[in-house]
Formats: sequence, structure tokens, C-alpha cells
Amino acid sequence: MLTFSARTKNELCRAPAGRACCRTAELYGMLLFGAAFSCREIRLVSEQPSIIRRAAMLLNKVCGVSAQPVSVGRRKVIQLTEPTEIAAVMEHMGYDFRSYITYHLNRNVIENDCCAAAFVRGMFLMAGSVAGPDKKSHLEIKTGHAILGREVMSLLLDLELMPKMIERRSTWLLYWKNTAQVEDFLTLIGARHAALAIMEAKVEKQLRGEINRKVNCETANLIKITSASTKQISAIEKALSIGGIEIFPENLRQTVDLRVANPTASLAELAAKFDPPISKPGLSHRLGRIMEIAMHVIDSE
Repeated sequence: MLTFSARTKNELCRAPAGRACCRTAELYGMLLFGAAFSCREIRLVSEQPSIIRRAAMLLNKVCGVSAQPVSVGRRKVIQLTEPTEIAAVMEHMGYDFRSYITYHLNRNVIENDCCAAAFVRGMFLMAGSVAGPDKKSHLEIKTGHAILGREVMSLLLDLELMPKMIERRSTWLLYWKNTAQVEDFLTLIGARHAALAIMEAKVEKQLRGEINRKVNCETANLIKITSASTKQISAIEKALSIGGIEIFPENLRQTVDLRVANPTASLAELAAKFDPPISKPGLSHRLGRIMEIAMHVIDSE
């Protein structure tokens, strides 16, 4: 079964390629966050065939390079080693064809907002992952290049995506743990179904939390009512066993009978059983007098 992250990437791979500038930007994101990007070799690797197929399509449409993916174990790989093909890719991405390439972000490739979103989509496809709605919110993108990580972080901040960055075993992670920011990220890059799934899970979790709080509150109130009722009934019954109903004034005897007959009733429910009904403060006062009398009888025995 595919993970939520894999399903999200498949959703992105089904999205239209967009305008020529956006196709270039998305491919650029894939290349910078792929396995290799140099004048000697360009290599893109993924366990998801849909990602490699999209990369091959973009290479063809943007650079006129026909790349044939190959299988290496469970992975699909695009590898370019032919100098003319690599030179064509480098030219479209604004790089000089030379022996060494510094991993810097060429902002000229992503001048427009639509291109920036396409670039982020490309880098997420190659190096990103996102936790499913049933888990704690977490989205991350990995790179082995610190300078590139900081420059991409600056771009993401300009897009108001607000990532954090951390180094972990010579790898730099750009990550988000805020649910709303993860939703914004996925929406920006075109994974609207994934963003909606996370949003729905958040709402469901909030509703479940509210229901649990309400149930806990009601349970606590019931325990409180039952405890008070048990204490009152225990004292009343013990006093009755000693002196009978005559120990209570006549105007309190109905209250005694109703309290004993309705052990789980709240004050409001018990007050409503009187004919005519009485107020909660009035009932509370009567029960207080009954308890004073009952405890006096018990202590005097």
C-alpha cells in the first residue's frame, strides 16, 4: 500500500505541466535536489515510476533531451552522461558548462510566482516527504548542500511558507511541523487533495477533542453528583434507622423522600420533581438542614 507521501507525489505527477517557464522551473527543482547535477553526470532517482516519468517528460519538453529510465532494484533511474545532453540541460538552467558546479539557486529561472511554486513542486517530488493525516504534522525536504538549503529557505520565506532548517548527519532538512503551514505548502505546489485530507483530519481531531472534553466534563459532574448524593442518602438512612421520619420537621419530609428515591438525580432534576417545583438554592438549603439534623442524630446516638 502506498504511503500518504507517495500518494501525494502521484497526485502532483498527474498535474498539468503548465507553461514553458513553469516546466523549466519544476525540472530545475528536480535537478538541484536529484542524486547528481554536474557537467559529468545528471542523475535522478526515485522508487516512484510516476516521478521519473514526469522528469523524463520535462527533460524532453524543456531541453529536447530524450531520457530513457532504467530500473535499478526497486528504483527507477534517469542518468545522463553524454556531454551534449548535459550541456543542453545546463544551458536551459542558466549554467556554464564547466568542470565544477556550485549548488546555488539561480533565481532567474524562477522569477514569477507560478515558477517558484513549480520549482518547489519539483524539489518536493525528488527530495520531500509528508506525514499522513493520522500522524503528527510533518513535511520535510532534504539536501546535501548547506548553501543551497539556505538559499531555498530564503525563497520559501518569500513565499510565506516559513520553514525551519536543521543539520542531521551531513544532510540539511527544511521542515514544517505546523499543520496550517503544511496545508499551505501542499496547496501551493498543487497537491490540493492531500492538503484537504490533512485539513479534514485536523477538523475531525478538533471535533473529537471537543466531544471528549464534554464527555469528561459530564462524567466529572456525574461523579460529583453521585458522590454528594451517596453521602446524603447514607446519612439520611442511618438517621432514619435511629429515630424514624419523625426526626425531620414535616416541611422537610418530602425532600427526604425524594432524595432517597432519586439517588442519581442532580439538584436541578430533584428540584423539578416538587409540586410545584422549587429552586436549586431552595433545595440546596433544605438538604443542608436535613444533613445537619441527620448528623446531629447520628452523633448523639
